[in-house]
Amino acid sequence: MSLELPALPYDIKALEPHLSRETVRRRHGRLQRRCVARLAALAAGTPWADASPEAIARGAEGELAREAARAWALTFHWHSLAPRQGAPSEALEAAIVAAFGDPEGLYRALDDASAPLRGVGGWGWLVARGEGRELAVLATAEGELPLAPGVIPLLVHYVAPEAEEAAAGLAAFRALANWRFAAANLAGPALPA
Repeated sequence: MSLELPALPYDIKALEPHLSRETVRRRHGRLQRRCVARLAALAAGTPWADASPEAIARGAEGELAREAARAWALTFHWHSLAPRQGAPSEALEAAIVAAFGDPEGLYRALDDASAPLRGVGGWGWLVARGEGRELAVLATAEGELPLAPGVIPLLVHYVAPEAEEAAAGLAAFRALANWRFAAANLAGPALPA
């Protein structure tokens, strides 16, 4: 597998009005493109040269692992959003209610966990943990992933380093959350490589 910029799973303007075409272009066409290029340069000539970003993030160390985590999280981010949101499956809705009381509780938990990352950037994750797959919210810095044993990422909310964009980010996530992708991950997982 070569380390290349993955295509978006939808048209660049498909997330409007919640995420503008310019925001998508900036995050995918510039930020993620630079990230993947740096990852490819760091991996070149190493045993990781043909590995996926997830494999590198799980097995490498240092800057190589951090850059792979960034690349993987950005790909996961695009799959966490959908132009036609839909609603959580019955199983996922029941898990949300059990963990957070209701969907609003989930969004409050995600907002609270992500708050320290505003202005610096990072990720707010909805994850399932343990054999019972109980839901939880975690926040990570840009170069970190919740890929520990027993933790399954379901969705991710991008916390932009720019204060203005970070403030609007959770509202966009609420409007665009890809519940089908989350349900598939809860049942699977079916994570992007």
